[in-house]
Amino acid sequence: MNFVGAEVRTLDGEDIGNITKVDDEYFSTWKKGVITDEEYRIPIEAILHIEPVINKSPVVLLALNEMQVKHGYEFIKERPNSEIVSGRVGSELRLPSGKPAIHYEAKPIEDNAAAKPEPLSREVQYRCDMCAEKFDEPDSLQLHRGQVHKAPIGI
Repeated sequence: MNFVGAEVRTLDGEDIGNITKVDDEYFSTWKKGVITDEEYRIPIEAILHIEPVINKSPVVLLALNEMQVKHGYEFIKERPNSEIVSGRVGSELRLPSGKPAIHYEAKPIEDNAAAKPEPLSREVQYRCDMCAEKFDEPDSLQLHRGQVHKAPIGI
């Protein structure tokens, strides 16, 4: 199946253009905008699901959100709007001749897995407020407070 021209969407539903190029590890998309054009380079392993659409190109859903896809960027077609920047004498301001384009590099999948916080532990431990010793049972903590610290218990 040829995926060039397929529409690409992020996990949060943002359209990031159509596929323009596919190689062994990455694919590229291009999205035309009013002010700037955007090019994305995304690892193939970031594809979550491909939805075949009848009489149209397929829709590729990524396992990345928009923030992860727009992780790193650079301007690839930005030109000064005058020769004043270059220091030429007699130059004047002019309208830009082309739209700037922004090239984005998506975060690799390995980095995304490392960025996820660890799930909270369901193991409950009780800590003495006087010496920070840990106990598995609340009764053990109460006994410790009464015997070691001579503190009131059952509070």
